[in-house]
Amino acid sequence: MKGFDYNQVVISGISCVLPEVRKETRDYIGVFEEKDIEKFIETTGIKQRYLSNGKQTASDLCCVAAKRLMEHKGLTGEDIDALIFITQDPDYKVPSTAFTLHKRLGIQKECLTFDVNVGCSGFTVGLTFLGGLIQGGLVNRALLLIGDAMLYPPQNDDLTDSLMFGAAGTATLLEKGEGRMYGANMSDGTGYNVIMAPIPGARFPDMVHPKGTPDTYMINDDTFLFTITQVPKLFKEFFKKYECSMDDFDYCMLHQPNLMILKQIAKRVKIADEKLHVSLDKYGNTDGATIPLGIADLCQELNEERTLKLICSGFGVGLSWAVVAFDLNTCDVLPIISTDEYWEEGFEAIKCMGAMEPKE
Repeated sequence: MKGFDYNQVVISGISCVLPEVRKETRDYIGVFEEKDIEKFIETTGIKQRYLSNGKQTASDLCCVAAKRLMEHKGLTGEDIDALIFITQDPDYKVPSTAFTLHKRLGIQKECLTFDVNVGCSGFTVGLTFLGGLIQGGLVNRALLLIGDAMLYPPQNDDLTDSLMFGAAGTATLLEKGEGRMYGANMSDGTGYNVIMAPIPGARFPDMVHPKGTPDTYMINDDTFLFTITQVPKLFKEFFKKYECSMDDFDYCMLHQPNLMILKQIAKRVKIADEKLHVSLDKYGNTDGATIPLGIADLCQELNEERTLKLICSGFGVGLSWAVVAFDLNTCDVLPIISTDEYWEEGFEAIKCMGAMEPKE
């Protein structure tokens, strides 16, 4: 493990926003058998989620999160040098949704701007990339926006696919300053098909999903084996390289896919219960947003000003996994809010292409 070790990077703010639509898992009793719902809750730990109102996209949630954060920090668009939007639910195929956020937030023109589709490891990958740009002197201040919000959550025969995923938008501010961020990122493209949503895609331009089938396909055994072997292995390599242990950290923030996986990783890494913060019971699996959302949830529960020593791990589609550590002051994390806002102008773009009918 080569890893990275930055000494001029500070996370100076986190803001998280949810939709106003809240659904409890037990609301679906009747759609699915009650015994299956109860087993799902026991296995995954997901008791409720927040869902798009049908018009909100991930960028709408992230825009509200970013505006709140910039106002809180007293920043304008002239202060942002890079804006990266990580999502699996972009507004458009072209251009990158990051450019619409650039417009909506009034960011200066001299700004690195683009989308990244990296999935569940998005927060750790984003920190590594933007932290490197700051460490290298290319930018001084960057916004990392991460969110997912399926407009029409699946209602099909797959209970897990229908009840697992929630919507959230997050904004994280990184700045040049006296702070340490260190860790490692790993990738294994041989597992590209372990978690996959092949349609729509350029290889299958004329195909649509058969009604009642999941949008995302997952090889469950391979996914489970990957998470309980490769993630703990990277933790151990991290501890060895940086001569530390879980004792050196206040909390461990893991990506939140389901409770069973969290317990298995915690057991293998020897993460004490009081150091593993779990939030998916409230929000479901929000993909790349789970870690910043979990941090905000933790800070709300602590309700005190202090500096936290955090170690985070994102893992999933790709296959991709990472471990990143940093310090964060709780006063820089805003309370989680909900909104029903959406960008009306975003729906005007289709008019330039004439009348278009959605696929059945």
